[in-house]
Amino acid sequence: GTVEGDVHDIGKTIVVALFKANGFEVYDIGRDAPLDRFIEKAEEIGADIIGSSALLTTSMDVQKRLEAELKRSGLRNKYKTIVGGAPVTQRWADRIGADAFAEDAADGVKKAKQLLGID
Repeated sequence: GTVEGDVHDIGKTIVVALFKANGFEVYDIGRDAPLDRFIEKAEEIGADIIGSSALLTTSMDVQKRLEAELKRSGLRNKYKTIVGGAPVTQRWADRIGADAFAEDAADGVKKAKQLLGID
């Protein structure tokens, strides 16, 4: 999903399409999604990975809060997390504690496979 405060979804839509084309089951929670929605959906479906996109620097903080909420609620070790979006970097992912940073959709598929030990 695209994090709360951000209505951009072209990149997320491309990511969803490429993940599906590579055999992943994807649950797209849309754009401007509150952080609780990420966790609720992951819990509902038994997700392996939570991916969040931020295209605005002002919405990147929601990715940070998502990582913090997963830790606070004792769920951080249950899910792998991937962050992406135009202003997002590997440095940001490291800083907030995400498991991976994806430069683009193809990189996201590669990182997801690595996180899951596939390929």
